Amino acid sequence: MARPRCRLVCAPHAGGTAQAYRAWPAGLPTDVEVHGVQYPGRQDRLGEPAPHSMDDLIGPIADSLEPFLGEPLALFGHSMGAVVAYEVTLELERRHGQVVDLLAVSGSRAPHERENHDRHALDDEGLIEELRRLNDGFTDLLDSPELLELVLPSIRADFGVVAGYLRTPPVPVRAPLLVLGGSEDPDVSPEQLTRWRTCAGGAFGTRVLPGGHFYLDDEQPVLDQLTPWLPGRRS
Repeated sequence: MARPRCRLVCAPHAGGTAQAYRAWPAGLPTDVEVHGVQYPGRQDRLGEPAPHSMDDLIGPIADSLEPFLGEPLALFGHSMGAVVAYEVTLELERRHGQVVDLLAVSGSRAPHERENHDRHALDDEGLIEELRRLNDGFTDLLDSPELLELVLPSIRADFGVVAGYLRTPPVPVRAPLLVLGGSEDPDVSPEQLTRWRTCAGGAFGTRVLPGGHFYLDDEQPVLDQLTPWLPGRRS
């Protein structure tokens, strides 16, 4: 089998799973290999403890990417996944220098300008209403008591990770940095997206697409913006 042009590793939002990116290969060039990050405490990792801090996630994810180093590598993350991808990029650069060829972040404020939310402290009813506010596409999930019993603990744990995260001052990444977001996101304005510039040590770009916090449910426009930034094989 031919080696891919690049590998694209994608970190999901709070409460999300690797399945969030299951349709992405169909919308990307055939030589881009997509990998979804599976956080502990859900789906095939349901038996593992959910993360309590960003440190619980970053080291193990960075470890898992070691076999990909030396080949073209891009990281993408949405919402909570944006700062996960940023911190993993920093950790890999700390260990090895510039080994990530693109960091793409989506739907998130910059690491030094976090949201002032304690969603993890809400009771179940309050947490469910907050999820409805963020994405009305969650309706089927939120109306299923059996599914809610399975997913609410991981969602609450992830929101706790987000609430406890702040990097100040921010550290610039060496990788090119692309920032994406929705024009109608209730929590992250287009102007706030531009503040990621402080985290850019090299090339920097922003793209604002129609939609709210989960604007990327309309996948193809996101992939069309991402594709020109993806690295190719090194000579």
